[in-house]
Amino acid sequence: MRRFLYVLWISSLVLATCFLSSSTVQGQKQNNYSLALQGFVWNHTTLDALIVTADNESWWNPDFQNTALRVIGQWNDAIVAFASNYSDYSYLSNLKIQPTVSNQSQPGFDIYIVWSESPLSNITDELGTSQIFPNYESVIINCTVNLAAHTSHGDSLDEGDQQNVALHELGHSLGLGHSNYTGDLMYAYYTRGSAPEAVSTLDAYGVATLFAWEQNITRFYPVNNWLNDNSVILPSGIAYKGLPVSTQNALPQTIANNSVVQTLILMFEILIHPEIFAIVVLFIAVLIIIAMIPRRKRVKADS
Repeated sequence: MRRFLYVLWISSLVLATCFLSSSTVQGQKQNNYSLALQGFVWNHTTLDALIVTADNESWWNPDFQNTALRVIGQWNDAIVAFASNYSDYSYLSNLKIQPTVSNQSQPGFDIYIVWSESPLSNITDELGTSQIFPNYESVIINCTVNLAAHTSHGDSLDEGDQQNVALHELGHSLGLGHSNYTGDLMYAYYTRGSAPEAVSTLDAYGVATLFAWEQNITRFYPVNNWLNDNSVILPSGIAYKGLPVSTQNALPQTIANNSVVQTLILMFEILIHPEIFAIVVLFIAVLIIIAMIPRRKRVKADS
């Protein structure tokens, strides 16, 4: 038994050392915070968003609508905060997303937020997607944000995951791509049960770049002449940080939204899947057998 615990202790130390080393290297590589741009821009600053509910569907949750409203409000909060704190980008204060709620789709809106019962792809388990429809001049006509109500395994998404995913996808609808920093809202991959995310100064700077035409509207066309970079790097004069969000747009603090509770729920949901449960049971059985072998030898030697 002591030998088994000693081996387990050594293995843990090795894994911890490897993790810390990789984290240090990763941190060094991410000194330059960069964000991809999709190359498409809006030609107006008041974006009308239609939140399309699915009240007649059995899987529909009324909290989805509230989440979408909070997400739009959070982006508006971040844009105002960034424009107020960095005078060079004060023009960004003209940008605002205006929400409307309806139980059916309607024409004439810029952004459509809709839900599907399950992910659009069972292979990648995408919890959200954004599809931009631009014209031949790279001007965005409209965008559809599609959010999943469940994972590919059928697990329901809590408010925290819904808000984080929707916040990310709404960033795409503004023309943003993915960030190189794992802790950023616009990073390509998301882990369920993560803490509430915030729009960062990097994200807002990317949006400011896409709406820089506000400073000289006459030079808007053609878009490719002034938007000739496919990514931006956060200037040294702007510290990377999350932008503030008002209380009404923040994720409600409930027991269900507690990060510890979310982690435990996520672990339980993973363990109850048959293919995972069988592996866990087998692993525990092997540990028990290994732990019992030395004890049997000692009893035999004493007799």
